[in-house]
Amino acid sequence: MARAATGRRIRRGLAAAGLLAASAAGPARAGEAALPVAALGLRPAIVETYGMPPPPARVPEAAQALFAAPPPALPRGPALGSAQLMDAVAIAIGESDLVRSSAAERAAAETRVGRAWAAFAPTISGTAWIGSDPVAAPSIHDPGKSAGLSVALPLLDGGTRLFTERSAESAARAAAADVRRVTEGVALETINAAVELNFAVRQSKVLEDNLRDLVRLQKAVRGRVAAGHASQGDVADLEAELNDVARGLVGAQASFQKSQTVLAAQLRQAAPGRVVLPDLEAVPRHGLDRLAALTRARNSGVQAGWHRYEAAAEARKAAAGRYLPRLDLRADYRAVQNYRSVSSPAGLTVGLQLNVPLVELTTLADIREAGELADAAMHRAMAEDRRAVTQLRIDWVEFQSAGERGTFARRKAAALRAAYAAKVDQYEIGLLPIDDVLLTRRRLVLATLEELEAGNARFTAIARLALTAGLLGEIVGAPTAEASLGSSLNQRVRRGDVRSR
Repeated sequence: MARAATGRRIRRGLAAAGLLAASAAGPARAGEAALPVAALGLRPAIVETYGMPPPPARVPEAAQALFAAPPPALPRGPALGSAQLMDAVAIAIGESDLVRSSAAERAAAETRVGRAWAAFAPTISGTAWIGSDPVAAPSIHDPGKSAGLSVALPLLDGGTRLFTERSAESAARAAAADVRRVTEGVALETINAAVELNFAVRQSKVLEDNLRDLVRLQKAVRGRVAAGHASQGDVADLEAELNDVARGLVGAQASFQKSQTVLAAQLRQAAPGRVVLPDLEAVPRHGLDRLAALTRARNSGVQAGWHRYEAAAEARKAAAGRYLPRLDLRADYRAVQNYRSVSSPAGLTVGLQLNVPLVELTTLADIREAGELADAAMHRAMAEDRRAVTQLRIDWVEFQSAGERGTFARRKAAALRAAYAAKVDQYEIGLLPIDDVLLTRRRLVLATLEELEAGNARFTAIARLALTAGLLGEIVGAPTAEASLGSSLNQRVRRGDVRSR
């Protein structure tokens, strides 16, 4: 509905300016026919590859059910079908297949933690055999059968089980941080699309106002031409300016439609005509230093990097533990029977089994490899830490710069608005040429759009600051977000987890 209204406003403006023209369709020259495929000289391999349709891909029933499931309805307001930004963000996160995929990977990582815990439990195995056995029968022609039960309980293994379990837990924490990282990425993409949507709507409004002013000016120009005080050149200049404004309106409508397409894909429903942005001014009030500390304490990418380092470090300890002696408690029960003797000798043995690796070159290589992987994970975590803090500082500069640009653009627009009104009056009495009037009007429109762009840049910079510092819960509106963030950061500072790097 908003898209149709924008199109109608464009058409009315163009009709008022007399700029509507029929678009040409079909070949550029009459009688021009399309070339046959054979005349294109395609290679036989291309024809063979694309000459037949590809086999259809099999879509599982679970995916079909998700495709068919209706999404949650987005609450909308009465004005242009407007919606709250955080409502749209929440639905986009819930409908994101990337978030679901990351959550499934986290569940798989948690399953590996359970598998690591299973190594602490005793191992029970059974064996059965039938056939010729010189041990079970007096001769090789006397068949027999045997069965056995074995129970093994590891007592000492150089810490391999413990370090493997710790490594799996760290990997699961890294997977959970990845879920947060993907969630924040979806939220930022939705925020950017909403901001672009609003900018396209406001840009269209500015250009429509400009078109109406130019149409009013066109009447004055025609009156001066009819009175013999101006030439047809003034009319041509004004017509060129009207066409330029119409071109800008078409571009604004295209931006609006593209932003709606992105939002509709994320929300899996018709996108709103306008998005109500929340007040995020509480985020920059934290200050740059506190936001940097929050980034090191809560940023999902940084946390995932350090958890992966912890997993690699524990894996290195587990690899080193495999080169240490291993002590197991074993209990074996074996029953044997042959066909000549009805008696079934059985035996139960209980004892300790000690394995001491003397020379295992593969274990030594595994230890070195695990050490190098741990060092690589550490450097990646450090690089992610520096990248996140650097990006935070860049966004802080953009936040401050956008605010100042918006202030100056607003003052510039106010001055140009007064200058334009004065120059229109001067043109009507013949003191100025039309070029000066059109130039001032063009500068006024650009200054107004610069103010809008600065406001958008400031809002998106604050949103990036919030996501980089792990404040998504705060901008969504969690009531205890600030308190929980402060207590969490203070606890980490007291433990020494947050340091200057």
